[in-house]
Formats: sequence, C-alpha cells, structure tokens
Amino acid sequence: MPLLHRPKPSDDPSPTLAAAIREASDRCVACGLCLPHCPTYGDSLNENESPRGRISLLRAAADGVLPVTPALTAHIDHCLGCLACERACPSRVPYGALLKNGRAFLAGKSPWTWRRQRHRALIQAVDLPGAVAIAYAAARTLGSVSRPRAAPMGLRDAVRGLPARPRPARADRQGAGPADVALFRGCTADLDRPVLNAAMRILHALGVRVHVPRTQGCCGALAAHAGFADIASRQRRRNRQAFADGAPVLVSVASGCAAELRHYDPEPGGRFPAVSDIHRYLVEKTDLGRLTLAPLPQTIAVHDPCSLRNALGGTRFVYDLLARIPGARVIELPGNEVCCGAAGDYFLREPARAQALAHSKASAARELGADVVVSANIGCALHLSAALARHGVDIPVRHPLLVVARQLPPLDDPC
Repeated sequence: MPLLHRPKPSDDPSPTLAAAIREASDRCVACGLCLPHCPTYGDSLNENESPRGRISLLRAAADGVLPVTPALTAHIDHCLGCLACERACPSRVPYGALLKNGRAFLAGKSPWTWRRQRHRALIQAVDLPGAVAIAYAAARTLGSVSRPRAAPMGLRDAVRGLPARPRPARADRQGAGPADVALFRGCTADLDRPVLNAAMRILHALGVRVHVPRTQGCCGALAAHAGFADIASRQRRRNRQAFADGAPVLVSVASGCAAELRHYDPEPGGRFPAVSDIHRYLVEKTDLGRLTLAPLPQTIAVHDPCSLRNALGGTRFVYDLLARIPGARVIELPGNEVCCGAAGDYFLREPARAQALAHSKASAARELGADVVVSANIGCALHLSAALARHGVDIPVRHPLLVVARQLPPLDDPC
C-alpha cells in the first residue's frame, strides 16, 4: 500500500468508535481518584489534561456536543498513555482502549494535513523491508549534526543511546521437536539485536526451544496510539498469521510490544498464542537454577516501564530474575510510579515535557550511586540514557536480559 495512502470516506469507522467511546465513558463516575496519578494533570493542574477531563472531552466529541478542533485534539495528544489512571480507577474504566478509540475517532474527523500524512507515512514505513535499518542509520547521522534544527530535539537525544553497530541477531535455533515459545522481534529488531541475542542465549541455556517467525512485523502499538486504526489492524493481521498454530506461548523482550500483543484475537479458525513478558516466563515457567551466573558486585537500579507496571502488571519478575546474579544489589529506581516520558513516540512529539519527566529519573539514579540502570522497554531505555547523558551522569542503561546474559559463561561471540 502506498505510504501516502489516505483512507477512503467509506472506510470511516467513526460510528463504531463513537459507540465504543460511549460504552467505556459510561463507566466513569468522575470521582477524581485518577488525578493524583496523572503526570500531565500534575504538571498543568488543567482538568482537560487529566484522565477525567479527557474522557469528558471524548464523550462530548462522540456525542457531537463538541466539535473536533485542534485544541480538543491537543489535549488528547498530550496524554502519555501510561495507564496509571486505569490502574488506580475503582470503576475499572478501560482508559487504554478508550484512548485508542478516541484517537482513531479524532483522526477520522480531523483535517488531512501534510504533518498528519507525514506521521502516517513514517509509521506505515516500519513494515517495509530494511526501513528501520535505514531509519537507524539516518537517525544516527541526524543526531550527530550540530545544527539544532537538523533533527528534532527528542531524536537528537534518543540516538545517543543507540549502539554504533547493532550486531546481527542469532539465527532461529529451535532444535528437535515443536517450539516451546515464539519470540517476538517486532519492528525494533534492528535496534534491539543485542537484547534479542541475549534472550535467545538465556532461553537456549535453559533448554527452551525457540521459534522466531520471519514474517512477523510491528506489533501495531505506534499506529494505534497515533489513531491510525487501519494500519494497526493490518499489522495485527500479519502477526496473527505469523504466529498462528505455532508455539503455545509468545514472549517479547519489549514490554510495550507485549502489552499490545495481549489484545490480539486469533484469526478465524486459528489461534493466537498466550502472550507473556519474557521475564515472567523465565521466572514462572523455567528452572532458573540451571543458569550458571558469574558474580556481579554492582548496584542495579530497576526502572519499571509503564507498559510493564500498569498494563501487564508484572514488574516483580524483572527483580526476581536479576536477584539470581550473585553479588548484585537490585533496587527499585525511585519514582517508578510516574512515567519516564518515553511513551512510544511521545518523547519525539513532546520532547520538552518528556525530558522534564525523565529529569527526576536521572537525578534518582545519580543519588543512588547505581552502577547500571535497567529497563525492559527499548523506548524507555533510550530516553533514560539520553536523560543521564544530559545530566553528565555516566551510568549505562541496559535491558535486564543483557545484564543476565553477560554473566553466563563466555562464548566465542558473547552478547
């Protein structure tokens, strides 16, 4: 499909989306218990920048009471989607689903500007072969340019955390018999190859048979969060076909992808594997006693991505896994209940607010005297790495699996 494709008016899903918005918003009793947990409300004290306010705005737009204007859309776009509000909500309002439906609804009612078309084309391009690798090289080039306007502020900062030459991911080594797990690579494989290598190495050391379908692609989170529901739907369909009737469990090294994948429904007549964060799978489904890990006398500060803390609800498994390393002091990074500001592509779209949120994380890591900060989501890791660099703090940010894999007995090609 052409990158600059515009959905046809006949494809307009607005009536269905409006109905979904009404159904979800009916559960909100406007109690306000979400307000203390919302970073954008805490920053602005503006009701329109709160979960309760955004629900009201989306309901009014869906009912036709309020017109869809740039001002209304901006309040929705400012939301990080961290889901701290959903976790705190006593009425269990499905805020995450409401936000996605709301953004798709607003996208269908908004003018088709060049900026919006460019945003759509960039998100759609991740499905093209080699597109992320090309974007990776371009990002490093733009990020190294000294002229401030050569690249967006968020991009210039984020690429500081990218490795200079990502190593090729290991080949799929399933071994004899059916696979125990399928490994999700997603669209960030060209950026996250060392972590994928680490995941494969740990799983193989535990005797887990791994399958990595070559036809998989982006999980669809970026498109869904941007309101491009048709792109997200195509990406989900591709992955459903890639993973159908294969391994019983699908694991992801990126918590943001796992949070999106868990909402997949199977293809008609087929099935989709159960989705698990890889740390949870390792702790609950394998015998970690089989791992021989070298001592690491370091303080490891753990950052909890919102997708892991609020969407998947399984942060403790990262701590349990790292605690297996002899001599390691594993502690929580203070302020984990507040989003770091990465939030998908938020740190590129809203760099000033995203950097303000990351500031406290960098300060906390410095005050702790941490030797390394770990995060289970690549976007968060890049964002935190840039924040630490801005503050002159020489603390690396790594994925938990990479820290564990490096303590395994050495290979000819270590992670």
